[in-house]
Amino acid sequence: MGHPDYQVVLGDLSAMASRFTKEAVAYHALHQEVKPTVAASGDPGLDSMIEAMAELIAGLHDKLGDRIADHGDTLKYAHDSYQRHDVDVHGVFEDLT
Repeated sequence: MGHPDYQVVLGDLSAMASRFTKEAVAYHALHQEVKPTVAASGDPGLDSMIEAMAELIAGLHDKLGDRIADHGDTLKYAHDSYQRHDVDVHGVFEDLT
């Protein structure tokens, strides 16, 4: 009776890990669209501020992409631990936190 539940959990964890990993790659690929080349405004001070803000946004974008990838890694770790029987269902939830 426990066997079908086991497979559902493994399938779900595997699907989520794959999806997070795939979406992290896609999100990172958007980097250039998030930080386009800044056009000159004619005011060096303003140009500097715009460039600084663009760098900040790009940095936040990269960090968010890294966090998405981290979630994929965590899900894969939880899947692999559960598959090897290193942990039970409660252990999977602990791995995910």
